[in-house]
Amino acid sequence: MGPVELTGPGRVPLTPRGMRARGALAVMGSATAMRVLRARLQDLLFSTREPENANASLRQVLREIRISLADAREALVSGPGWVGLDGQMVRLDMTARPGPDGQMPEFAADLDIPDPEFEDWLRDARMHAEQAVTPQAPEPSLLPVLLTADPVAGDSETGVIAAMILGEAAGRVCDLVPMVAMPDRADPGQSAIVLSAVANRLGQAVHVLVKLSHRPSSRLFWSHKFVLERGDLTPAMGDCTAQICVGVMRVLEALRTVDAALGVSFADVFSFNQARLERAEHALAGMDDGVNASLTMALRAWVRTTQVFERLVPDPERSIQEAQEFATKAREADPYSATALAVGSVVEGYMNHGQVSFWLAQQAVQADARNPLARYAYSQALTDLGRHKEAHREARAGLAEALSVLNPATWQLRMGISLTRLGRFAEAEQRFDAVQQFAPENRPSLRFLAALRYHRHDEPGALAALQALRRNEPGFSLDLMGSDSYPVATLRQGGLLGVTRSGLI
Repeated sequence: MGPVELTGPGRVPLTPRGMRARGALAVMGSATAMRVLRARLQDLLFSTREPENANASLRQVLREIRISLADAREALVSGPGWVGLDGQMVRLDMTARPGPDGQMPEFAADLDIPDPEFEDWLRDARMHAEQAVTPQAPEPSLLPVLLTADPVAGDSETGVIAAMILGEAAGRVCDLVPMVAMPDRADPGQSAIVLSAVANRLGQAVHVLVKLSHRPSSRLFWSHKFVLERGDLTPAMGDCTAQICVGVMRVLEALRTVDAALGVSFADVFSFNQARLERAEHALAGMDDGVNASLTMALRAWVRTTQVFERLVPDPERSIQEAQEFATKAREADPYSATALAVGSVVEGYMNHGQVSFWLAQQAVQADARNPLARYAYSQALTDLGRHKEAHREARAGLAEALSVLNPATWQLRMGISLTRLGRFAEAEQRFDAVQQFAPENRPSLRFLAALRYHRHDEPGALAALQALRRNEPGFSLDLMGSDSYPVATLRQGGLLGVTRSGLI
């Protein structure tokens, strides 16, 4: 998962430079027994060339791999009509490691080979890899720990400001992911993320250097220097807190591949992929209910609701009832949790309990106006009540918040829906395009893209969206999309279901 790399003993890099050579490694490495027919490999890499030229080009690609293997060149093996890698010498590592931005990379993320056969193979391989790859699950009943060290400050006032920022950031993180925040007085050998700061005053500004490191390894994962002007201190502290929260979340994602105790992936919880959602549910279900019971239940409700929205479960009615039960337990465990209230609003909204959904969303915003889920739920509840201008304003405000970068596809989708309800179709289509950039497997955005493109007479664009939808949603058809049970209320209300009568697929 990520770029194609070939390494030898001692992590010696053996990766060939050529794109097609790395593509051949991806094909062979992921094939059964790591062997593939030469004709198949030739078709994948050189389908647009004449057979003789394609055969010569394949020989050159295999020669490049053999040269890159150096002393281990016998790892590339061949036989009558086939070529592959020696299973006694080569091991395939499909561990999913987050990239620098905290997001899970795609299978063979560095490959861009302009061959239609290879493009089809790579798309299918990526879909299979997302379903098949599962990082090591966390140990049951363990929660990640966030230690907040006392800030080092030049004077007492800057020390108080830095301590307020660290405390607020730790609290905000613990409102979004199940983890334990405590002062730095735990067992020195305990695995944890350590949040520390150095603060001093320069003129009328307070300078705060914030660091995030891993214990016990002492590895520094993130640092940022904030400058807070005294005349603008309160909003500046809020922005600082949000950016630190984003930093903690991204470090948490990166460390999950290093330390199994570092819990559930925020990216998995807010994904749209079945395997990742199931992975998130498995991690949440194994956590200790005693510390973060409200948040754990709320996130399980969110995962269930996403699975229903995305039509990923065989019995949507039962799944949404389970989501409602989780959401209710979350509010019972902490009646003032903005996250629990917000998720409850989303669940009730799906069940067409508009007034209940709106009341819960209002309560969530009152509890914490900067909680991203509270803003999201409030925007959705306003949409359900037909207050589309207000819904759009809330969605736009939420997207502007620093924390929106943690789940951008969700926010882009919310913006697109509110713009569609306002009749601003061109702007809405741009938002749904953005959803696809962040989450190609997101089905609602594909439905909107197909309908909006067809509405503006872009039949090739509509066909592309429908074909992608059919790949992502088994059993999809235009008749199904036009049925009363299909989740396209916004498109139906806007008179945008003409695509269902188009006969494009």
